[in-house]
Amino acid sequence: MFMLGFVAMAAGAFYFFMERNDLKPEHRSVATYAAVIAFVAAILYYVMKDVVGFPGGEIGAAQIAETVPLRYIDWVITTPLLLVEFGLIVAIAGGATKGLVTRLVLVDLVMIVTGFLGEISVPGSVAAYVWFIISVLAWLWIVLMVFQVKVDKGAPFAQQAVKTMRLFVVIGWAIYPLATAIQQFMHIGGADVGTAAAVAALIYVVADVLNKVGFGIVAVRAAKKA
Repeated sequence: MFMLGFVAMAAGAFYFFMERNDLKPEHRSVATYAAVIAFVAAILYYVMKDVVGFPGGEIGAAQIAETVPLRYIDWVITTPLLLVEFGLIVAIAGGATKGLVTRLVLVDLVMIVTGFLGEISVPGSVAAYVWFIISVLAWLWIVLMVFQVKVDKGAPFAQQAVKTMRLFVVIGWAIYPLATAIQQFMHIGGADVGTAAAVAALIYVVADVLNKVGFGIVAVRAAKKA
């Protein structure tokens, strides 16, 4: 799965880079952001696949735990860039508001940092739940902000792109706290730490590919029509 994540991200980065020249000069930054996001994720997934071992090898809690900081390094770089990318499409749709991207990025950093603190806390502890709740509240704040953006005066294709990207933030990003919750419940239910962490890690791989590559494809297609 980690190898699949690497290949998907690398392919996405190459696709976005190739698409860049098909965009108008003023919109090429959309493809640039998408390519950088996928490229960063590809590098970290390449590292993570070596951390967890090789096919047929034993994968324990220690190996899975070593991927956590790498995953959050990925997210602390790529999720703000995804929101910047969202802001660029909102601007094309004529719905940009002053300071929107700055607010989104700041709240996003709170979400990522508290999520990391929750994941490295002892499973089932009070600290783990507190950090998890703060991270989820930050995500809900992001959801609220992206839905407050009005794009009803923009071109239909741009409006549709913004609506689709909103769904990524609501449904796609919801997978992350869901995976964390599953990990906590599995641990409480008696599963060992390694098994619970492995299940969460696999869910994260699928979510990352959908949210980074899929999000980028929607943004680049909208920029191409502008």
